[in-house]
Amino acid sequence: MCSQKKRKDMEAACTWSLLSEKKSASSSLASCSMKDPTDYREMYRRHLREKYLKTGPDKCLPHCKHIDTRLLLVKEYGISEKTSCGVPQQDCFLEMEHMFDPDEPGCNSSKTVVLQGCPGSGKTAMVHKFMFDWAAGMVTPGRFDYLIYVNCREISHTAPISAIDLITNTFQDIKEPILDIIIEYPEKLLFILDGFPELPYIFCEHEDDLSDNPQEKKPVESLLCSLVKKTLFPESSLLITARLTAMKKLHSLLKQPIEAEILWFRDAEKRAYFLSQISGANRAMSVFYDLRDNEHLDIISSLPIVSWMLCRVLQSQDDEDKHLMRSLHTMTGVYLFYFFKCLRNLRGIPMWMGQSCLQGLCSLAAEGLQNRQVLFTVSDLQRHGIGINDASCDFLNHFLKKVEGDVNIYTFLHFSFQEFLTAVYYVLKNDDCWVAFNQVGKTWQEIFQQVGKGFSSPTIQFLFGLIHKGKEMVVKNVFGRQICQELEEELLKWTETEMKDKTARLQIEPVDLFHCLYEMQNTEYAGKIVDHLESLVLLQATYTKMDTLAMSFCVKNSHSDLSMSLKCQHLLGFEEEIHTSLFMPPSMPTASNVSFNHSFLLHNQYSSQLHFLCQALRDPACKIKDLKLIFCHLTASCGRDLSSVFETNQCLTELEFVKNTLEDSGMKHFCHGLKHPHCMLQTLRLYRCLISSDSCGALAAVLTTNQCLTELEFNETKLEASALKLLCDGLKHPNCKVQKLKLCGSLLPESSEIVCQYLASVFIYNQYITELDLSENPLGDKGVKYLCAGLRNYNCKVEKLDLSKCCLTDASCVDLSSFLRRSLTLKELFVFANVLGDTGVQHLCEGVLHTNSIIENLVLSECSLSAACCETLAQVLCFNKSLTKLLLINNKIGDLGLKLLCEGLKRPDCQLKDLALWTCHLTASCCQDLCNALYTNEHLTDLDLSDNALGDEGIKVLCEGLEHPSCKLQTLWIAECHLTDECSGALASVLNRNATLLLLDLSGNNFTDFGIQMMCDSLIHSRSNLKTFYIDTDYLCEETMRRMELLKISNPGITW
Repeated sequence: MCSQKKRKDMEAACTWSLLSEKKSASSSLASCSMKDPTDYREMYRRHLREKYLKTGPDKCLPHCKHIDTRLLLVKEYGISEKTSCGVPQQDCFLEMEHMFDPDEPGCNSSKTVVLQGCPGSGKTAMVHKFMFDWAAGMVTPGRFDYLIYVNCREISHTAPISAIDLITNTFQDIKEPILDIIIEYPEKLLFILDGFPELPYIFCEHEDDLSDNPQEKKPVESLLCSLVKKTLFPESSLLITARLTAMKKLHSLLKQPIEAEILWFRDAEKRAYFLSQISGANRAMSVFYDLRDNEHLDIISSLPIVSWMLCRVLQSQDDEDKHLMRSLHTMTGVYLFYFFKCLRNLRGIPMWMGQSCLQGLCSLAAEGLQNRQVLFTVSDLQRHGIGINDASCDFLNHFLKKVEGDVNIYTFLHFSFQEFLTAVYYVLKNDDCWVAFNQVGKTWQEIFQQVGKGFSSPTIQFLFGLIHKGKEMVVKNVFGRQICQELEEELLKWTETEMKDKTARLQIEPVDLFHCLYEMQNTEYAGKIVDHLESLVLLQATYTKMDTLAMSFCVKNSHSDLSMSLKCQHLLGFEEEIHTSLFMPPSMPTASNVSFNHSFLLHNQYSSQLHFLCQALRDPACKIKDLKLIFCHLTASCGRDLSSVFETNQCLTELEFVKNTLEDSGMKHFCHGLKHPHCMLQTLRLYRCLISSDSCGALAAVLTTNQCLTELEFNETKLEASALKLLCDGLKHPNCKVQKLKLCGSLLPESSEIVCQYLASVFIYNQYITELDLSENPLGDKGVKYLCAGLRNYNCKVEKLDLSKCCLTDASCVDLSSFLRRSLTLKELFVFANVLGDTGVQHLCEGVLHTNSIIENLVLSECSLSAACCETLAQVLCFNKSLTKLLLINNKIGDLGLKLLCEGLKRPDCQLKDLALWTCHLTASCCQDLCNALYTNEHLTDLDLSDNALGDEGIKVLCEGLEHPSCKLQTLWIAECHLTDECSGALASVLNRNATLLLLDLSGNNFTDFGIQMMCDSLIHSRSNLKTFYIDTDYLCEETMRRMELLKISNPGITW
């Protein structure tokens, strides 16, 4: 809701010209003694402008000033149903300056914006730039009076504080009593919580933990939760930065947040960054193009923190640097390279002293991570053997910086440095001679359990990278110590234990594990670990280029067959179009110009979102057999990459696209691959995709040559009549071997009849199609008439026909009956959810009763049936010896109808095994007829009576039949049948005596602890083979749960 408070606009927007005056922030604020609120706002803005204008060497990522805009991806977790076939038409990208724009003109309601990104993506830098731009009047003019910036890591160690304390700390340099002025208009406040989700204790389970009083002192975590849950300053807006791995924890606290992911550098941004940070355009572009010679490093350097590190240590580059850069494939390698270069460029102190400083930084980092501490005093540094003097200070400036406003407090330049050095500490912790050995008491496992991040922790990812065999010498040269040999075995053993534990494995996000294995670069071990996953389900809103690189490394090394599902809305970092003018290197010396241009052209080929995944699939060792690509925003170039897979891959047999479109050019490339002689694809599914007539024509051409494709499915993929005509032409070709054709919900209403004629013509020529699914299409009676004309052809070999939800009436049953009398192959017929009525089923049964009929499965659920058709159905049960499954769900057949069916069930020739009578308006009166049928029928194994008012008396009667020796029932579904404890004795008796029953569903009834205990006791002391026991367990007492556990001990295989 828009804020109702109104006041005069205080000032005009500031401009960049105001930045020419550079004064000390502290002195300018301290010298003012004005009382006008406008003056305080201007003082604060001037303070921010001067603070964030600084871009000295101690600033990590100098606030992205060299980049005009950094795009954010605003996440939507649902796919719009308004777009064609539900396929997302465009990404929602937004610039940071517009995140707090009003939803409606003049409406400034509070917003919560969560800025997400992986470590080093520039979240804090973007926040600082936003604050600078706000202070300069360039963003959200008039929207906020004050920005309250809180570094959550830095305050996590403090004593209980109040919201007022947070505010006054922000304005500590202002000497006047302005607190009342600041909080007078809370809707004009923006609280910025930087790094909030990374606090280890962000859950406030009880409302008492929260505060609504700005002056109440609370533990830091409770205070921050109060701000996020809007119990404090509910009218104010929030800007929160978070790592992607922390979002699951944060979601429980937020109400309708706007979630935006900060994107990695695009090529143009990275190029601009290198030009701004490395002196000399030629030198900058030389480094930039050296990166592009190493595809892996090129991807990693798109992360802003990596670009910053490389620019900082490559101001001067030699041949050794170029050689080393070609070997950098992992994040761990880049960090080691940074520390190696800093040590090699050491001036003023001997090498051993520099290594000693680095060892001290390792133990300092580990102790800080153990204690959740990011701020360190001089005494902390000295305790870890780090001396602060003029000679060592320049060296330490590569890793530490002084906290602004306090010359004696230090923090790491970037939190990832602390995480990396913690990992180094543990790989070097191998003897007692290290002076800082005892400073950190916890093992690496204990710290990770404490942090609770598992494989998503950057520290454990660095650990995997550091135990790589090729890193041993580098680590020794940089840190002066040997890697602990036992750590590799310890870490790998721990990983295998996590993977073998099913509960732990379910909590692992596969891509986090992939990053760890990628850092290690051990192909054999990666394959061994991935084999534990059996199937890969990757479900995130976004994946980066680095994610897909790590993913491809792991899946191509798997030793066993894998099923893989990739579901995301965005695969980020793949640029479809290359604007040459932006990327061509500037003029360089003649000798090198050719090689640079060649490198440019080589690496600027279009790279599709599936580039790395397809690289893995092309590897002969890759064992992925089933691949699902869900959403993913695939483009035309993906078709080219997928096409190349089929030239070499011998394992991929199933491929499914969900809500994707490759466009016509992409589909043309894709189909070219399907026609390759080495293509082994057997199943192709397209669910809610956009497929044109031209694309269908390309698929039809595949059918004329591909001898392996046996299943083709279009599900809710709307196809024009012209497209289906081309497809049918391909299906009629003698070389077509498609056996299963599914067009569920894919026909347009206006063309259904003509399409049925096209399909009918297929069966004149095609003898391979055994399964035809046309469900959820408006075929109508006329369409079915055309279709049956083709189905009756002697060449037709259809065994399964699904016409569910096809707008059929009793008229269609006449044609279907005619088809049944002629068909020698049809075994399954689905006509679910059509208004056939009793007359229609009677016509249908005439065909089922024909001597040619070999029908086994007949689905007549929701067909508007009554008892009137049950006599005919009973005759089918009596005389048709092939029918084994009959589904009559949600028909009003009633007790009379069931009585008639039971007459058929009692006949010795009845072969029915599965009878579904769910929601058929049955009462206790029918149970005696069922009981009598069970006395004689030895074939019925599955009976579903759920959602019928059988009651206790009816079940008691039914139990008599269940105890009879002739009863061979294996599954009994009596959920929601109005049962109570009164019938539990009869059920307990059945469970004690019946040895064939494997599943019993009693859910949705009114049993109490007494009834459940009686049945459990019976099962414990019986020889029952029951494997599945469905009951409601939500409100059972401890004693009942104890007996259920005893049952689990006596029958380990049972589930409920």
